Amino acid sequence: MNIRAVREEEYRYIEDFVFEVFKNTHYSNGLVEKALIKEIREKKYYIPELDLVVEDEGSIIGHFILSKLPISKKYEHELLMLSPVSVAMNKQRQGVGKYMLQEGIKLSAKMGYKGIIVEGDYRYYRRFGFRTSTDFGIYAAKKNLPPSVDNLMALELSEDSLKNITGEVDYSMYTSLTH
Repeated sequence: MNIRAVREEEYRYIEDFVFEVFKNTHYSNGLVEKALIKEIREKKYYIPELDLVVEDEGSIIGHFILSKLPISKKYEHELLMLSPVSVAMNKQRQGVGKYMLQEGIKLSAKMGYKGIIVEGDYRYYRRFGFRTSTDFGIYAAKKNLPPSVDNLMALELSEDSLKNITGEVDYSMYTSLTH
């Protein structure tokens, strides 16, 4: 497996790949995730070097995006949002997601970011060091509450890097994420 940045000519393919991964899950029909990718790429928070795919024998088997995420209209250059994360259905539970996240975390730290915010399955993301975001003073905005407080998580990319960063996570900059 190798990881690399998505090429611009692959954008549409990746949107369709993500749609296919999410369309039959119990929590999505894939349209939100597909729309989110397009929206992220159109915003000033997009970081092309962190729009990543994993390939195996020349085929794309995974994709994820880390993009800038201001909280409480601050910290625009310190925090990243991890979303969406997609692994091909026939490659799930084979270490692809683990590889993607480990590499993405290393790359984000190397680029100088202080933390990553993710909304997802806390049982999965805790394996990578994510903790409930409220442990860091980071809360979900009332207009986009997650299913549970445990679903909004944060990861420090270096020791105490989130110590002085607090506020609300508000996804309203992305129309596809407003619930």
